[in-house]
Amino acid sequence: MVSMRLRGLVSLGIGLAGVALAALGYHEQQAIEGLGGSVVGFLAVVLSLASKERKEEVVFAAETVADAEPVDPITDPLTGLLNDIFFSGLLGTKVATARRRLWPLSIVLLQLVIATDDDAAIDSAVYEFSNIVRTTIRTADVACRVGARTFGLLLDDTDEDGAAWVAERIQIAQARRADNSVVKVCAGVSSYPSHGIEPEELMTTAKEALRRSMEEVETPGLGKVIVAPQRPL
Repeated sequence: MVSMRLRGLVSLGIGLAGVALAALGYHEQQAIEGLGGSVVGFLAVVLSLASKERKEEVVFAAETVADAEPVDPITDPLTGLLNDIFFSGLLGTKVATARRRLWPLSIVLLQLVIATDDDAAIDSAVYEFSNIVRTTIRTADVACRVGARTFGLLLDDTDEDGAAWVAERIQIAQARRADNSVVKVCAGVSSYPSHGIEPEELMTTAKEALRRSMEEVETPGLGKVIVAPQRPL
């Protein structure tokens, strides 16, 4: 903005000088000087108008950016669920709460097995599954989209058996929807303190359980629900 203002002042100065030179040239009957002054004055006016137009463009661009909707860094734009950034940040808080209140906490990772390569169909399946998750879990539970086809649940005061039951309920709800694009819903479960006492350990064991479930994707059924192995005492 400062440079544009300076350019405008310079243009104005050149214009005034050109007008003065033109007046002097004509007054002294020196046609060449008068013509030269007129040309300088004309160029100064053009430069001033161009500077004004550029300034208006910058102002319009700034207003457009100001009017644009802000991007939420922790919300998944497709499903409206919170994303993996939020999930990772909340996990530590949930573990601390579980430790303080002496209750279990469970992680459930759910991955969709989708039998299509069509992007629109995949987005539709992911969106509809997110609604199934919302309506199946408790109000106090947290659901996040943590991957392209993967969802993560944080279940307060829920042990591994209860978490496995939640995963199975979601699988059944998905099957009842009769969406042919979703072949299976694989699940991995990890619980505090049975499978880990630190957030990183719990997440690692949950991912490993989900990996094992995905390895058995060819097994008949709605999808395997694999519970992480007990941590050694």
